[in-house]
Amino acid sequence: MYYSPRAQEKDHRLLRRYAAWCLLLLTLTTAATAQSRLSPRQELDFNSNWAFCQQDVSNAAAADFNDASWEAVTIPHVMGITAKHNGGGRVYQGVGWYRRYFTIPADWAGRRLYLSFEGVQTDCEIYLNGEKLDEHHGGYMRFGTDISGKVRPGQSNVLAVRVSNTDNPQTPPGKKMSTLDFNYYGGIYRKVSLVITHQLYIPDETEAGKIAGGGIFTMSRNVSAKAADLLVNTQVMNSGQPSVATTLVSKLTDKSGRVVASSRQTVFLNGRKDTTFRQQLHITAPQLWHPDHPYLYQLESEVYNGKLLVDKRVTPTGIRTISFKADGFYINGEKLYLRGANRHQVYPYIGDAAPASLQYRDAWQLKKGGFNAVRAAHYPASPDFLHACDELGLLVIECQPGWQYYSEDSIFKARTFRDIREMIRRDRNHPAVFLWETSLNESPTPSTWMQEAVRIAHEEMPGDQMFTADDYNKRSRDHYDVFYKVVNPDMTDPAPGKPSLTREWGDTWVADAAQENGLRASRQYTARGMINQCILRQQALNGETSEEHGGYWDHARLDANPRIGGYFVWSYNDYTRGSDPVTAFSGVTDMDRYEKFSYYQLQSMQSARNKSYGPMVFIASYNNLPGTDSTIIVFSNCDTVLLYRNNQLVGRKTRSGNAATAPFIAAKNGSPLYAFALGRYEPGTLHAEGWLDGKRVCSHTVTTPQTAHHLEITIPGPAAPLIADGSDMIPVYIKVCDKNGTLVANTQAGQSYSVRLHVTGDGHLVGGNIPDAAIAVQQTEGGIGYALVQSSDMPGEITITAESEGMERAVKTIRTQARTTKTVPDAPHAKWVNDYQRRHADITAKAGQVNTLREIPLNNVKIAINGQVSPPGSGALTDKNNVTGWTTTGNTFPLVITLHLGKPCSLTGSQVFWGKDSDWYNYRIETSSDGNTWTVASPDKLSSGQDYKAVLFSSPGVQYVRYVITGIKPESSRVAVKEILLFGTQD
Repeated sequence: MYYSPRAQEKDHRLLRRYAAWCLLLLTLTTAATAQSRLSPRQELDFNSNWAFCQQDVSNAAAADFNDASWEAVTIPHVMGITAKHNGGGRVYQGVGWYRRYFTIPADWAGRRLYLSFEGVQTDCEIYLNGEKLDEHHGGYMRFGTDISGKVRPGQSNVLAVRVSNTDNPQTPPGKKMSTLDFNYYGGIYRKVSLVITHQLYIPDETEAGKIAGGGIFTMSRNVSAKAADLLVNTQVMNSGQPSVATTLVSKLTDKSGRVVASSRQTVFLNGRKDTTFRQQLHITAPQLWHPDHPYLYQLESEVYNGKLLVDKRVTPTGIRTISFKADGFYINGEKLYLRGANRHQVYPYIGDAAPASLQYRDAWQLKKGGFNAVRAAHYPASPDFLHACDELGLLVIECQPGWQYYSEDSIFKARTFRDIREMIRRDRNHPAVFLWETSLNESPTPSTWMQEAVRIAHEEMPGDQMFTADDYNKRSRDHYDVFYKVVNPDMTDPAPGKPSLTREWGDTWVADAAQENGLRASRQYTARGMINQCILRQQALNGETSEEHGGYWDHARLDANPRIGGYFVWSYNDYTRGSDPVTAFSGVTDMDRYEKFSYYQLQSMQSARNKSYGPMVFIASYNNLPGTDSTIIVFSNCDTVLLYRNNQLVGRKTRSGNAATAPFIAAKNGSPLYAFALGRYEPGTLHAEGWLDGKRVCSHTVTTPQTAHHLEITIPGPAAPLIADGSDMIPVYIKVCDKNGTLVANTQAGQSYSVRLHVTGDGHLVGGNIPDAAIAVQQTEGGIGYALVQSSDMPGEITITAESEGMERAVKTIRTQARTTKTVPDAPHAKWVNDYQRRHADITAKAGQVNTLREIPLNNVKIAINGQVSPPGSGALTDKNNVTGWTTTGNTFPLVITLHLGKPCSLTGSQVFWGKDSDWYNYRIETSSDGNTWTVASPDKLSSGQDYKAVLFSSPGVQYVRYVITGIKPESSRVAVKEILLFGTQD
């Protein structure tokens, strides 16, 4: 075959290009290998390519175990996807096994390999190639294990993890899930990493196990606008044999990458030893961290073996100083009123197993909603959430795991103290964390435990920047630094010199969202409930102390308290509980994070001139309820609010003139709600404008919805890419809209539309294959459906389709982005079926005992308290109304409540609804046929205020029942009972 000179030259060019490409590829491959060999530190993603089995399997830790029938999953992972409303025992409790096959390059043989788990719920055992390495007890803290020398370089290895979320009274919180105010969802629900370092390295803070040390510990000192010192203690470990010249270089860089301070130290470090470098970085004209301007520096910690860089860590750092005084909270010498919320980490369907992007969304939404603080109730939050709070400017109360449970069991107590140490070591460098709740929330802990808890906290974080908190009472008052509930029932102040906050307000445990007249509100009903929730919360903020008007005495009157440092509303989000089948609708957002009216109410408490929040106006109405919408409520922080109805100005109010409606709120620089009484209802358009300094700066419009016409798919802010790593998720709302795009909100309780969802492409619908989870086919709540879409491990497009009979369907396409993180190499294994590709069996835990008890009418019962017949208010004990109740005027024990039934009854049980959820009562139940001779039907027990399950017993021929209350904790509380029920038959 003949080749022309031109053709030959073309081929030569191609060959030269090919040779150059091969050389480049060889160079890159060699460089990559060298980088792998010489890189000072790598943290590899260990979250993909896991297998899972939802049962306890014998020999599942063995390297040669046959797991071909298991499911393919990614981490974070929950052991059982459930329906949105899963309270009252509908969460899987049991054991699950996880397995991960992996390899490590041969040149890692001399490296240190550390396996890190951010959170496993609740107890687990770790196995490598069939050998048990470690176990951990506790679902909220990071832990890890050194697997150096135990892996097989260049060969297949298998990691196996046995996880149990069954009740364990020795592992805090310790309480049975059936009586718990939240759920133990189970699983490896926070990320897993493999950290590769040289033998000379900076260890993890929780791994080191050093008091006030280990890893990196930063402390701000001598802070002012002119200068500040950053004290940096850095532990360096030499796990090798020879002594080495070890140099630590610490550099503080600003946002532009400029080094603003640095320090260098060198020591000779013997093998198998560690040392702590203590350095002081001096910064001139520092940018101080504050919720309104959360400036973060980067601390770069470099470790050298001679001249070779062998380890490097980067720690985001904020420079600030805090203090608590009798009149409030101070940051950088400036008084700051704390407007916070309590947050549970639970999400619909996936429980606690949320990736970093969802954690960030929560922090972003809290900040956008006018909050400058958040309480991580009732356990340490995800590090991803804390990083977001650092970045966005949210102060955080960190809480150790605990809720209404204490045990003198030595293992339980030891683990509670361990939790304090590890929580502080993990989170001490976060500028956002300002208060440490080293207490078991609402638990009857003795004073000796409290004293030790506080001692440990100050030992772990010496200096003047450690502040511990608990409720104020006789047991705690001599130990903690900051107190909640510093108030007597008569509103006097028992400790005017103690710093004071209100940790929870804005809810009552006996509220019923279906009545739409209380502190709990749900989209399942109508806007009326959300409006009444706001009215009651305003009354509470303005100093109301009566429950029927939204308050409670131990809220300390909130904004009406002249010296309180701030408050934390209960709660940011709705949540479900093991103790109750009814979802707790106390949030300012739904469980799916869709905002209720109260979200905007609290947003209006921040100044319009604060650049972190800015001006806002919001109409708390859909203008679709003729019986309610003749008065329109508007929230705004602007100088003036104008309201238009159908293009006609119907109201104009100023912030200064409106202050008289809630003067205590206004005095704390908040904005009371604007109520425009329009006289009559009129459908159509409502338009509100907010004016500031004579200029219109914001507006909001709502229109009466017409009939359902089409569906819309929306993704809430903030705008963020969906990462194709197999574990990232994005929330999706499916809205029922009229022809104009207006949301068709409920006009009747329970109104809903059936929506079908379908996801194709490089992602899937979380739980879409589980019919009982009601995700792929679901009912809207208030015209809105909700789903989570999860990425695959390949970038591409995901198409979401939503359909409903009689409406135009909605289609939305999402493009995912390629991951940038490195992963632990996979090893050969069986071809597992993805969990979202198989049909799950019905996953339901054993529900609690079904209440088949027959209630005895108590219409004509006679009541005596401590021998006094029918004392004032005692009739409320049997009036079938949990809102009313009876409260003693003073605590004298024993306190005896006696019911005279009037005719013989055979009793099978009793139910007591206590007046306050956080109190603890010692009491017993006695019965009698004649009122003279008494038999103990239910012996003495310690009951929390939320323990309202029926107490079962068998007592025939009873005409008298008495409740002998022998004590209450905290001691400052008063005995209060909402309702008493009896079960059985009348003889």
